[in-house]
Amino acid sequence: MRVMKKYTLTLLGLAFVPWVATAQLLPITQLPDTIVDHLDRSVNRNAERLQELKQQRLIEQQLQKTLAIKAQLLDPLLQLPSVLPILDTRKQLVWNEVEVELGQRAVEREWLLLLSENQWQQVLEVMPALSQYVQTNKGLDSLDLQLIKLRVPESLDSKHMLRQQLPALLAPYLSRNFIYQPQTQTAESITMPPQAAIKVENNMPAAMCELPISLGMVDTAINPKHSAWPNMTERFALIQQHFLPADIATSYSHGTAVAGVLAGANDGLSPLLPSLTLYSAGAFYAQNEYQQGATLDSILQALNWLVAQQSRVINMSLTGPDNPVLTEVVSRLVAKNIILVAAAGNGGPAAAPLYPAAYDGVIAVTAVDDAKRLYRWANQGEYIDFAAVGVKVLTTRADGSVGRESGTSMATPVVSAKVACLLASSPTLTLAQVVQQLQQQAQDLGEPGRDSQYGYGLLTRPLKAGL
Repeated sequence: MRVMKKYTLTLLGLAFVPWVATAQLLPITQLPDTIVDHLDRSVNRNAERLQELKQQRLIEQQLQKTLAIKAQLLDPLLQLPSVLPILDTRKQLVWNEVEVELGQRAVEREWLLLLSENQWQQVLEVMPALSQYVQTNKGLDSLDLQLIKLRVPESLDSKHMLRQQLPALLAPYLSRNFIYQPQTQTAESITMPPQAAIKVENNMPAAMCELPISLGMVDTAINPKHSAWPNMTERFALIQQHFLPADIATSYSHGTAVAGVLAGANDGLSPLLPSLTLYSAGAFYAQNEYQQGATLDSILQALNWLVAQQSRVINMSLTGPDNPVLTEVVSRLVAKNIILVAAAGNGGPAAAPLYPAAYDGVIAVTAVDDAKRLYRWANQGEYIDFAAVGVKVLTTRADGSVGRESGTSMATPVVSAKVACLLASSPTLTLAQVVQQLQQQAQDLGEPGRDSQYGYGLLTRPLKAGL
């Protein structure tokens, strides 16, 4: 025991004491045992603390590794190859979906110009050769715009190169034909047979309101034959229009799930809007068995059609990159007093803002669970406006079943329904007045007042009267 104490003291002297040579000459017997014991305990405590820190570091590293694996499983962009051929029903190539700058996805070498007819003529006067690259020229009549889709050679396949060819005033109205994603995480979905769903949902929640509601949505197509839809002639009218090439297989999964939150009325489902006319603009195609994508081209055509249907509220449970073309369309919709309600995104707490939710004039919706805890993959930021339940939400499936889905996509229709009910009771409300009334109906969560996680707070059914 005496040898061990001497070794301990010597080690401490070498490591920490500048007079180490002198210290080594001191006879160990001259030090009181209490001091030696104290030094022993200090060394042991330091060793134990060091071991704890090592274990904690290993746990943190393992946690980070686990989160990275889960993030890859839940983020659809991380699962897609850099080049994804999109085929028609005859297995013929329609376009290649490719990864472009900043990890975004777009149709290979396709660009969009959003102009008036007069502006397009100016472009052709300056750059007549551009006409040879035109694939389509479609009028967005409800927005007083022309949507020109170009397929350019590789030498022009960049914003810098194309803008050099355009008149300076028109160059900003240019964008790649980006791909947008729905915001439901199917990796967490749990399929439930109808009888199980009925056992779970004993206390059916009240509707958002009982008023006749007209609502628009941009999404995948909706399965019109699902048994959960109410009587089609009396309570639920589904009007669908598709904005994809006719020979591309139709995708139904995401839109059916969103519609189920709005209108599902059996198998344990309680509709937010029991008297609903739903205008569904189908813009998404199947990227693979589980995922869907929508081109910016299709989304703009879908919005143009919904404006023509006089849809005052449009649900957009989708996200993608900021670009000047979508910015201009959103600005025009806001100017027409059309209210867009969009999913905040499932990119995670540190993700960059996603669009259209992050645009001014768009109501951005995040998701919480039944215990009012923030959905772990929800985007955060100053653009978040409101929260709604969007975790393990019971809803309809494209295959005719019901199941649980998670994501900001599932929370968005709750807020869309509330906005639509407000406008049905007071049609003259402006966007600012609608947001003000929503604030009065929201339950504050997180930091007092508006915050970057929950926005103004949680919105639930039913619509509160008299505010």
